[in-house]
Amino acid sequence: MRVEVRRSSFRMWLLAMAGIPLMVLGLDVVTSRRLTDMLRAKLFPPNETQIFEPRDEIWAWAMLAFGVFLVIWGLKELFVPTVVVEASPRALRIKLSGPGRPHTEIPWAHVVGITARTVDDEGQPLKLLAVEVDDPAVLPRNPWGARWIGDRTIGVLTQDWHGNPWAIAEELSRYAVTEAVRVEAALEEE
Repeated sequence: MRVEVRRSSFRMWLLAMAGIPLMVLGLDVVTSRRLTDMLRAKLFPPNETQIFEPRDEIWAWAMLAFGVFLVIWGLKELFVPTVVVEASPRALRIKLSGPGRPHTEIPWAHVVGITARTVDDEGQPLKLLAVEVDDPAVLPRNPWGARWIGDRTIGVLTQDWHGNPWAIAEELSRYAVTEAVRVEAALEEE
């Protein structure tokens, strides 16, 4: 039995869609300037025509590159969403090391508790999956997509996940208890 939590495909699709206007505007400035000339004619009177400078083309290339990146990454996440949390018989695996890096494995023997919490982040409620460990050395000092919320507790950000953090925390806790019972039964048989 495994428990997996993936990124929300819908949110990643929206991210891919956000890159399209950047690509269109960047491509327009780099090539024909139809859209930007039309906007410039509507925004500025004819005697105050703004001309394009080299920096405008540099910004256009940057917008185009960033737009392409957003579309490619968003489509990748739409079709093959990243597993952000995985519970396996060996360990709890959490994506804390950033893109392109392996998951952080926390052996079940080090996991003290798993809960969902809401914390205040500059006046806004922020949902977290709180994982408490007995030894903070099993977790990265500067986690990606998470923050330390105690000496031994890390809060993993859940806003781009598929699913309710409270239901996920309950399922992970149930899995941890089942795994502990299985290990204890195996030790008693020996």
